[in-house]
Amino acid sequence: MRATYTAETVTPNPKEANPMDKEEIIGYEALYESMMKCAKGVRWKSTVGHYIHNWPDEIEKLCRQLHDGTYQERKAKFFTITEPKVREIMSIHFRDRIFQRSLNDIGIYPQTSKSYIPDNFACQKGKGTDAARDRLKEFLHRYYRKHKTDGYALKLDIKGYYPNMDHDFAESMLSQYIDAETNELAQMVLKRLPNRVGYNPGSQIVQLIGITALDKIDHYIKEELGIELYIRYMDDFLLIHESREYLEYCMERIKEKLADINMKLSEKKSFIQPVSKPILHLGFVYRLTSTGKVVILANPKKIKHEKKKIVRMKALVEKGDLSKWHVDRHFKAFKASVHYGNSVKLIYRLNRWYENLWRCDNGNYHQT
Repeated sequence: MRATYTAETVTPNPKEANPMDKEEIIGYEALYESMMKCAKGVRWKSTVGHYIHNWPDEIEKLCRQLHDGTYQERKAKFFTITEPKVREIMSIHFRDRIFQRSLNDIGIYPQTSKSYIPDNFACQKGKGTDAARDRLKEFLHRYYRKHKTDGYALKLDIKGYYPNMDHDFAESMLSQYIDAETNELAQMVLKRLPNRVGYNPGSQIVQLIGITALDKIDHYIKEELGIELYIRYMDDFLLIHESREYLEYCMERIKEKLADINMKLSEKKSFIQPVSKPILHLGFVYRLTSTGKVVILANPKKIKHEKKKIVRMKALVEKGDLSKWHVDRHFKAFKASVHYGNSVKLIYRLNRWYENLWRCDNGNYHQT
């Protein structure tokens, strides 16, 4: 049975949000600035180009609708991605993205982020995957100075984080972090979402909910459980401690906290391992050696998967269904994605492999 959440269900945020005027979010100038941000890199799209071409009328219309309460979100589009795993993604209309960008950048994020711990890394300015990877490297060095390689890492992952998130909990939780004016605008978006369980992460406001929903658990882990070396990237947790028994205790307490908000851990992806064993973190494998060196290598499964994909793309080139230019561009992007860490030799081997892949052919491929 699904739990019913009220404002009292979520512990209030001790840091009160500063009251905000709606005009700061949905005023003409605010929406214009948001439009310019949203248009970066996508002006070539027909819907974006049309909106930009007619922006004075379009922004005025959007502003008026948001003020008089006649704003209605347009029907979203859905598509499926297969990497890193199969999932359905929602794409909202450019006009609605403008409103949500302004709402998030000016209203929600500045207020919710005041409570975030420094080691919450997902979807934030100045953070991201590289910052989270650097932080783990720093943690492993710090741990080695105190305990050498005698210790353990607890990896936790929430099962179906977005698909199973309860809307009542999310809306009540968000209201504890933001002022009434901002919350009223946020509810204009959230109340129109279908169903009452599960979100599609294609919306920026949903991503911010994902960052914030576990904030109180972050504080519980850091402040009450006393885990100094702790990182969270969306719904992926990593705790490092010298005692396996204490990490087992932490896992049980975290399970209890998650149960309170109708969430549970993935049994397959949640486990304790020795800190001396390779730790998979955000696509890279970390190995703390007996000398204290941290070796960081790309996940071998990702390398194998991408090679197979490039071979399939090459077959399409040979059939004339794809240009070699597209394969070259994909390979360049793939190399950039594995460039982090100790990757000099890997990049060299990948270049040799890619050259050999095409070497036996006559090279008469369409390049444009």
